Amino acid sequence: MRQWKEIQTMLRSQQLTLLLLVSISPLWSQNDSALWKEYGFVNDQTARAGKLNVHSYQFRDLTGALAAWESMRSPNAQLCDLSPICSRTGNDLLISTGNYVLRLTGPAPTKAEVEAVINTLPDRRETSLPAILTFLPQEGLVPNSTRYILGPESLKAFAPELNETIPGFDQGAEAQVAAYKLAKEGPAHLALFYYPTPEMARLHATDFKVHAGQHVKRSGVLVAVIYGPVTDDTADTLLSRVSYEAKITWNETPPPSPIKPLYQLLLNILYLSVILSCLCITAGLIYAGMRIYRRRYGSLESEESMTVLNLSGD
Repeated sequence: MRQWKEIQTMLRSQQLTLLLLVSISPLWSQNDSALWKEYGFVNDQTARAGKLNVHSYQFRDLTGALAAWESMRSPNAQLCDLSPICSRTGNDLLISTGNYVLRLTGPAPTKAEVEAVINTLPDRRETSLPAILTFLPQEGLVPNSTRYILGPESLKAFAPELNETIPGFDQGAEAQVAAYKLAKEGPAHLALFYYPTPEMARLHATDFKVHAGQHVKRSGVLVAVIYGPVTDDTADTLLSRVSYEAKITWNETPPPSPIKPLYQLLLNILYLSVILSCLCITAGLIYAGMRIYRRRYGSLESEESMTVLNLSGD
């Protein structure tokens, strides 16, 4: 309960009173426990901030929290700007942040109040969003229809038509399913699978064609499957919008520029020339001083005298 004491301290600074509720109400029914276990559910807690109810759901990682957030959204939910991943249904605010899902009910909170609650969540871990989200076609997408597939339980819950397939979740596969409205007919359903390697995607694409029909397309590490009743034209249109573009990050250290070593060489030559010149001048001054001293005090021998050549134009 330490984290909720921290929330109380922060919200009190904003003149809100936090009252810890005694009852903890689970979000899911008994039949959904296997699904939430697959999402990596850890625990949930409930608190009250003034007239605002705060219910937090903690997961092992961001992917599980995102999957739960998608499954909790109402079909009529609207996007909100209180957090990067946020939806609103009436007075019900649903937020996915790191490995947490927050449900806020009551009067509409301010962005500062939402950030105050988020910043005090214990053991909150931020990671990058799954790459598969960037490849899901957006044109014709039915709002709030996307569902994240992490394993057989979520596949059975959101795409039971594909239960006979073996997608390869034990090999690191993950998927997104969504509905699309492309024609006057009913919505088309797309399952987009993401694999660690193109070879794995190729092998599983063959299995999908055997068990799910011919509306299957592989693009790089992606395998797109159209399932349910749909015309060939609609399926082809939707599959044509699935495309994988590899992005390569080159981490090898580039070779050094040849200009810098050359510049350093010239600079060192200049330094050496200045030092040698100073040494020569100093040695010449010392020698000249010694001769002047010996000439003045008579210690200069005759054979050491300087021979002067008196040359003239005569």
